[in-house]
Amino acid sequence: MKLLALDLGTNIGFAIFKDGKFISGTKKLGTYKEKFGARFHEFRTWLLNIIAKHNIEAVYFERVFGHKGVEAAHCYGGFLYMLASVCFQQKIPCISFSVQAIKRFMTGKGNATKDEMIAAARQKGFNAETDDEADAIAIMLLAIEDQINKEKKTSKNTSGSFQALGESGSQDPTISLASEFFRGLTPNKHSKTADPKKNKISV
Repeated sequence: MKLLALDLGTNIGFAIFKDGKFISGTKKLGTYKEKFGARFHEFRTWLLNIIAKHNIEAVYFERVFGHKGVEAAHCYGGFLYMLASVCFQQKIPCISFSVQAIKRFMTGKGNATKDEMIAAARQKGFNAETDDEADAIAIMLLAIEDQINKEKKTSKNTSGSFQALGESGSQDPTISLASEFFRGLTPNKHSKTADPKKNKISV
């Protein structure tokens, strides 16, 4: 599995899972106040590079329905449709989870705060420095669980389908297949004591 998880915004939280290794962080985009569209062009260029470099097979992102301000809504919409366009062009599934589903999966409650998301990520062994990165990590864990569930369902039927901008199936937050996956296949790779040179991949 080669997966990319994104928390869309001016500061893009991202997580990459590839060949049992991961990297997560925050991509800070320029403001470009006098150059309308430049920020979205930068995001698109960065996204294409990530997909090409890591042979990404599916992209997962956080689906947001409401924003506090008009500018924030416009920015999210711009990033969302850049993402949709790139995934369509590259023929990569683009799958969303709701904000509440991500928070509930990570913390047990759908209205978790930014600090609680960071704390939950760190508790699971990830060194999240920002809430954007913590959200991306949560999306990735949920994405891995989604992939495992899909593999179970398709084990009897090998035919696949393209799921563009679709919503993944319902998740049971009380059963974390992702946690079992990490414990079973990549022990200690995400702990703070792990050697980052051995267990991380470069962007």
